[in-house]
Amino acid sequence: MASRRRSKLGSSTKKKKTRKNKQSRKEKEKDQTFIDLPSDLLQLVISRLPLKDNIRASAVCKTWHEACVSLRVVHTSPWLIYFSKTDDSYELYDPSMQKTYNLHFPELSGFRVCYSKDGWLLMYNANSYQLLFFNPFTRDHIPVPPLWMAYDQRMAFSCAPTSTSCLLFTVSSVTWNYITIKKCCANAKEWKTFVFKNRLQRNFNTFEQIVFSNGVFYCLTNTGCLPLFDPSLNSWNVLPGRPPKRPGSNGCFMTEHQGEIFLIYMYRHMNPTVLKLDLTSFEWAERKTLGGLTIYASALCSESRAEQQKQSGIRNCLCLSVFHGFKRTCIYYKVDEESEICFKWKKQNPYENIWIMPPLNLIDLPVFDQRI
Repeated sequence: MASRRRSKLGSSTKKKKTRKNKQSRKEKEKDQTFIDLPSDLLQLVISRLPLKDNIRASAVCKTWHEACVSLRVVHTSPWLIYFSKTDDSYELYDPSMQKTYNLHFPELSGFRVCYSKDGWLLMYNANSYQLLFFNPFTRDHIPVPPLWMAYDQRMAFSCAPTSTSCLLFTVSSVTWNYITIKKCCANAKEWKTFVFKNRLQRNFNTFEQIVFSNGVFYCLTNTGCLPLFDPSLNSWNVLPGRPPKRPGSNGCFMTEHQGEIFLIYMYRHMNPTVLKLDLTSFEWAERKTLGGLTIYASALCSESRAEQQKQSGIRNCLCLSVFHGFKRTCIYYKVDEESEICFKWKKQNPYENIWIMPPLNLIDLPVFDQRI
């Protein structure tokens, strides 16, 4: 009998303890806040915050501060700017956060974009022949000496116009015998002209891409010829050989990363081909991977970034602007994984959009407080 009583007492005390433990757990769960999130869940939440919200969240507590700082991305990815055909409205799209900003720049009425680099746009007015550098994040602008440009004429610049080494470049005229080059410093009052003998193939039509790298301007023609203009020597040379271009190409993008030149040919009924220029032999070689790079491609110029450290895993990708339904957005094509579905590319108006690098102090600019 005594043993039975002891067992009943023991079981009742155990039940009381379990009840107390359950009650204490429920009370603790009631008292829990976002500060008590597990570290892996906290990092997942913070990794999805834009830079502005990341900085705000870092002020919550010490744990959040450490998590925010460890995940804070200082070197942001490029943004895409869309240009309206009818008015002075513009859209800035941040693909990393999938957010769009509506802006109005009446001072750019009648202008079209020519190039983008280091957070600056080069704009051209076909009516007045006026050229200017424009920063859409600060609305600063720097005038450039006027110059007549054909509709399909390409122009590029070497670095931000706030730098004393900034140089503008364009191929202004191509005849059967001669090629006319023009260059201009950002603070100059007139353009300098250079005339060279035309050594391009006779089936040449237009220049499609211009990229500044290694101190020279690489100029790609629609037939695959690649002349170089060295502004320090004022020399013009055509490299031997042409990139392997498959039939049916309907566009191309060229960019550079740390001195390496990449070329992507697009097709309507097949996947893109990626080529890299050997700077020793000056021959193009096809590549199956971008080596961790992500290339943000647009018709007038493209940006490249090393994205190996990003948790999103967006690397070895070609990022392109597309229309999805009635919405402008971006798609990522994985270069190192052949897609089973054919990647179909539709050529776009080159002046509709362009990639641009946002400034690091973007959070201090009130113009971007409004999102849609």
